[in-house]
Amino acid sequence: MDEENNLKKLYGKKSYKYLVLLFLVIICIVLFIISIYYGGNAESVSVGDITQAIIHQTTGEVYKDVIVKEIRFPKVFGAILVGMALAGSGLMLQVLFRNLLASPYTTGISSGVLLMVSLVLFVNSFSEFFKAFVGYETLIAGWIGGLLSTLILIAIAHKSSESNSIIVISLLASYMFSGLTSYLISNAPVDSVKQYYGFSMGEVSKLTLDSLYPMTFAIIVFIILAIYLVKPLNALLFGENYAKSFGANIKQIRVKILLTTSFVVGLIIPLVGLMAFVGISGPYLARPIIKTSDNRYLLPASMLVGAILMLVCYLISLKYYVPIAMLTNTNSLTILPIGAVLDIIGGIVVLYLIIKGEKKIIIQ
Repeated sequence: MDEENNLKKLYGKKSYKYLVLLFLVIICIVLFIISIYYGGNAESVSVGDITQAIIHQTTGEVYKDVIVKEIRFPKVFGAILVGMALAGSGLMLQVLFRNLLASPYTTGISSGVLLMVSLVLFVNSFSEFFKAFVGYETLIAGWIGGLLSTLILIAIAHKSSESNSIIVISLLASYMFSGLTSYLISNAPVDSVKQYYGFSMGEVSKLTLDSLYPMTFAIIVFIILAIYLVKPLNALLFGENYAKSFGANIKQIRVKILLTTSFVVGLIIPLVGLMAFVGISGPYLARPIIKTSDNRYLLPASMLVGAILMLVCYLISLKYYVPIAMLTNTNSLTILPIGAVLDIIGGIVVLYLIIKGEKKIIIQ
């Protein structure tokens, strides 16, 4: 009788988690549709035109097809991929380091990407070398930067037995990378600085259909590797000593997680710029929603929450403008960068959860 009650209880818990995941998928789909239909400022493209493009693959007019297929769709789909990749990577790093502030940004991976991109933008010898990769200069350079910063993390992880000391050292390395980048900026021409500034703010507006191919490839590989890493991640939830007692090789797990996260981050950030907060806020918001730390459920929930957060911030960034006249003598308006909106919205929500006492990791 007791076993039957336990099974019913377990089934109920699983049902709740599946329902939550289904609910998050539905929200993501709804926001995707809203973003496709209303995520733009082209008044010449109507709701009927969008429907025509979806059903018949064309609106009947070439310039409208370009707006829908080559401008609007890459931004919206790219926002979903960015949210999924960075939130999933953030969760993996948080579990690895047992620290809710761990993310691709705080561990130095993003800073390594930015440093290499700045070298391509500001140093002639680097830019000449990467010209061989026509159209993919920043992508290749950023991926190499993420990999190099990860190799530094792996070297630190092999020398240290404590996860907290690893994240402290990696944070210091992040500051060092940022310092080198600042030095390059201070000696760079104005045009290059403007280009880098737009990159560092984080934006999906420059995404094209060609950009979606490496991003889609990255997220597919990440999902496959994440499925493989779920058991090691769950073993780490109870501490490294507990994981070792079950025969887990902690150093190998660290290397696998770091290489997986650096792979996807290195391919995503060079295309959209720095999206610092989604890696922290995605997993943080997913925990009280899914109500478990079991990564079989928390990992997909974090990825879906990251995608939802990116879509919401994308819609906000299109509908609200910054009055530049407040800061300069011009009267123009500029669209808010999605990275800025993400930091503001995500920060407010996470602070609210901390005040409400939702900050601890829930283990069921």
